[in-house]
Amino acid sequence: MDRLNALEIFRKVVDRNGFSAAARDLGLSNASVSKAVKELEAQLGAQLIVRTTRSLHLTDVGQAYYQRVGDVLDSLREADEQARNESATPQGRLRVSAPMSLGLVAVQEALLSFCKAYPEIILDLHMSDAMVDVVGEGFDAAIRGGVLPDSSLKARKLMDINHVVVATPDYLARNPAITRPEDLNAHDALVFSGVIEPQTLYSFRRGDELVQAQLRTRFRVNNSLAVKAAVLAGLGVASLPNIYVRQELESGSLVQVLADWRGSERGLYVVYPEQREMSRKLRALLDHLSAAFKQAG
Repeated sequence: MDRLNALEIFRKVVDRNGFSAAARDLGLSNASVSKAVKELEAQLGAQLIVRTTRSLHLTDVGQAYYQRVGDVLDSLREADEQARNESATPQGRLRVSAPMSLGLVAVQEALLSFCKAYPEIILDLHMSDAMVDVVGEGFDAAIRGGVLPDSSLKARKLMDINHVVVATPDYLARNPAITRPEDLNAHDALVFSGVIEPQTLYSFRRGDELVQAQLRTRFRVNNSLAVKAAVLAGLGVASLPNIYVRQELESGSLVQVLADWRGSERGLYVVYPEQREMSRKLRALLDHLSAAFKQAG
């Protein structure tokens, strides 16, 4: 048994949560993948993976072994990477996930400039507001906005995203004035529902003063650009990322209310698997995104 090859197969089985998916990624047969793991377990004298007809999970020994094996394999790849000519042009395929609305508004330009800067990298961009399983679905990286859940993924912050409360001049003229956060209670709220718990309670801070406003939802939709369209149609007020409405605020088609109050602040991040080696192509993507958003900010 090729020990190093067996370790690679074992980690791929765990990363892809299945023998068949690992076999497809590695270009091997299911039988050869299963055999390699069994031989590894026999050599160790310990069971690493518990297999069922529908799923698999690691034993305690397997979990500890997976972590150590990942460190060793990543160290070997890093050594190989450093030994190669660092001036070589990054190349290969990168699978990247990005939210649909945020991707169209804030990320697409940076990724397109990345494609121009690195013509030998094939960028496979998957845009969806659904939360993808980065490791399980084989992504190299994912761009995410908001509060990151606890996970084994590494993260690099790209920028802060501030939310602003906006409405059309016509809507504001037809409805009670909004001078304090509590005034929002009497207004129609347009809410982004593409999260586990749609936010209907907004918090605002001004100095040491913290005020919460309960929103009276009129329209809910799981796409932020659709929320923006509803605001522009004069249906109500909405809290949207400032990067979504900069042009409309400058043109006057939308008006910001409660400008002296700070609403929610979220970050924009690029996340990637903790166990994945830092290839030149992935490093190039991370550095390019960091530079692009630093310049934009």
